[in-house]
Amino acid sequence: MFKNMIRGIMLAQAASAARRTLRYLSDRDLDDMGLSRSTFVEGVVESVKADIDANIADQPMSKVIRSAINPNLIGAG
Repeated sequence: MFKNMIRGIMLAQAASAARRTLRYLSDRDLDDMGLSRSTFVEGVVESVKADIDANIADQPMSKVIRSAINPNLIGAG
């Protein structure tokens, strides 16, 4: 259950980051990558989903949490 919650948060963050990134990409940039504005966010989310499924499916929860936390930001703020 907790893994599913972490997975959902990671996918939501990926979608949010993709939408922000999309603002800075021209149609030509997207075309060069073989993407369009309508498929970019979905493509990023699917890529992250595949990566998550391949890497954390059988991992212990402590390792999943460590992989989701940026060590450079621990204690910042």
